Amino acid sequence: MPYRHVPDALCHAPLLPRRGWRRAPAWLATLLWVAILSLPLTARAEALKFGVLNQQSPIQTAERWNPILRYLSSKTGIPLKLVMGPTVEATDTLMGQEAFDLIYTNHNFQTEYDGKYRVLARWAGKPVHGVLAVPEDSPLQSLRDLAGQLVAFPSADAFLAFAVPQVALKQAGIEVNALYAGNQEGAMAQLKAGQVAAAALNSRFLTSYAQREKLRYRLLYQSEPYQELPVLIHPRVPIPQAEALRHALLGMAKDPAAAPALAAARTAGFEAAMEADYDNVRRLYKAIGK
Repeated sequence: MPYRHVPDALCHAPLLPRRGWRRAPAWLATLLWVAILSLPLTARAEALKFGVLNQQSPIQTAERWNPILRYLSSKTGIPLKLVMGPTVEATDTLMGQEAFDLIYTNHNFQTEYDGKYRVLARWAGKPVHGVLAVPEDSPLQSLRDLAGQLVAFPSADAFLAFAVPQVALKQAGIEVNALYAGNQEGAMAQLKAGQVAAAALNSRFLTSYAQREKLRYRLLYQSEPYQELPVLIHPRVPIPQAEALRHALLGMAKDPAAAPALAAARTAGFEAAMEADYDNVRRLYKAIGK
């Protein structure tokens, strides 16, 4: 039988005199024992906080990630809770404060955060690129045509959708006027509405958005490939829990029970990853002084 904690109120209550206890009805003793066994377990684990980078709105993020977290919790017995700041900057601040137990991001490879978390697995799929996209009928034909134009970025903290294209623009000697849209959904909405000449994005996100919204586009720039974003874990999480979560993440692709969660997230699952897979991310962050 699992250990159940008896509240202090019971632990410190005066004991009944032996004679009085012997005269107590059997049903009363049984009722008291059942009540004690019904008390909540103090050993019940507190939910681990799972952070997610602000690539989409909070509602879209929850729709994408909560089914995955519910699956992982049911598979491992480890409760997980989705937590994120209202903005990319706020989420990064929480990450810097080590407020998350796990997090899906690549901002941790910035020098000030690097080493606080370790790679557990990564989103499955081909490497992704940073891109600058324009509507298919745009008169702009090359990267140089963006000089002086209004370009939408998710935020100044985005890696593929800001840092990578910014390095390319700087190397080409091109200055643009930046509009920060809050997340990639916002940047694409600005492009679709014709409010900006181009949008900087993650290539995977762009493909998914264009299919969903039936948007036709062209690329003025595409970067070298970078591995998909990793799921990271804080060293304070016990190794057995970390291994259980890693095993569950890697097993999702072949588990029929995970199919609904993967379909909701529009992903094939997760795959194995190492710290060294993200060395080019670290190098680029250093190149822009982050």
